[in-house]
Amino acid sequence: MFKNAKIVAEIPTRWPLNPSYMHTFGLTENFFIIVEQPLCISVPGMISAKFNNEPLAGCFRWYHEEYTQINVISRKTGALVCKFQAEAFFYLHIIHQYEVKDYIIIDICMYKDPSMLDCMYIETMKSMQQNPNYAKMFRGRPARFVLPLNPEGITAEGMNKNLIELENTKAKAYYLPNGEILVKPERIVDLGCETPRIHYENYLGKPYRYFYAISSDVDAKNPGTIIKVDTITRSSKTWCEENCYPSEPIFVPRPNFKCEDDGIVLASLVWGRDDTNHAGLLILDAQTFTEIGRAEFTTPGPVPKCLHGWFCPKYEQFN
Repeated sequence: MFKNAKIVAEIPTRWPLNPSYMHTFGLTENFFIIVEQPLCISVPGMISAKFNNEPLAGCFRWYHEEYTQINVISRKTGALVCKFQAEAFFYLHIIHQYEVKDYIIIDICMYKDPSMLDCMYIETMKSMQQNPNYAKMFRGRPARFVLPLNPEGITAEGMNKNLIELENTKAKAYYLPNGEILVKPERIVDLGCETPRIHYENYLGKPYRYFYAISSDVDAKNPGTIIKVDTITRSSKTWCEENCYPSEPIFVPRPNFKCEDDGIVLASLVWGRDDTNHAGLLILDAQTFTEIGRAEFTTPGPVPKCLHGWFCPKYEQFN
């Protein structure tokens, strides 16, 4: 799959000995988008961990007083076109990104800090029910940034002027005293959303309306919830079943689809409590978000919850 891979663009990191941790990058029709969050990986820390046989997780450094830097890179030339600053936030997944007029819209699953990484330790998970701050550490929300590609020139009178003139958005952008641009996001919905998916096959890098995700609100009535979000109306639909925990929802378009959400959503299923030898595959109507079918089976042993997946129309694609 990667035998023909090549480097198409590269930019220097802000802090050479502390490069930003990145799990995702953005792609529009004309640009790459690299989001440098102030959660960094200490190179000296990695060297020390290697020699002292220490876990690499201890090499993370969180610089909460620093900005998150959003870099926009030309896909044609590989050059850095512009960059934007945002108040510090932590993220794992970019939902989607696209261009409209002289702006880039980028939607991100945002957290105020990387505390949720501490929730991944086994001892922390064992005591989660007794930890009143556990749910707060996981409290992330989907947010939208709007990046102005051709803003008005900086003037003393325009320092406090919002540089975004698009309709139907509350996102903002302002000049900083040093001439850089500070962008402020708007919340899309008040739901924790993770492992987001869209209609990738036909909408990647293009204007879109819907995304699908699993709930990241561990204190919700049913944390095993799949979510469909309408980014235009800022509304949502959900599916859940008690004691059932779905995977990342995968949108599969109908052949000859007529609109963006014309298709199905697939998710693998596992169950908790005394039902851990139980797995399944869920099929939802993507438009109504109602169940139209499932397959269930019993396994020889407990089944771990999966995170990511992909629908392959033809088995031969992986041969």
